[in-house]
Amino acid sequence: MPRRDDWIDDDEYPDARDMRELGDDAPYDDDPLTIGRVKGVNDGRWSRSRIILVVCALILLAVLAIPLLSRLGGR
Repeated sequence: MPRRDDWIDDDEYPDARDMRELGDDAPYDDDPLTIGRVKGVNDGRWSRSRIILVVCALILLAVLAIPLLSRLGGR
């Protein structure tokens, strides 16, 4: 099997010395090929697409609820 370019060797992992030196103060990993936090990918809970989805869901809910409420109020 040929070696892939994005393969991580054992010597590329942090060793005990690196963990002692950096500890919890290690900078976040911004390399998109690794598992670390990638800047701009997970900025927060309310992204633009989620806000649009919530607005569309509220409009759909209103479209479905207004006829039901007008029928109940008309009696």
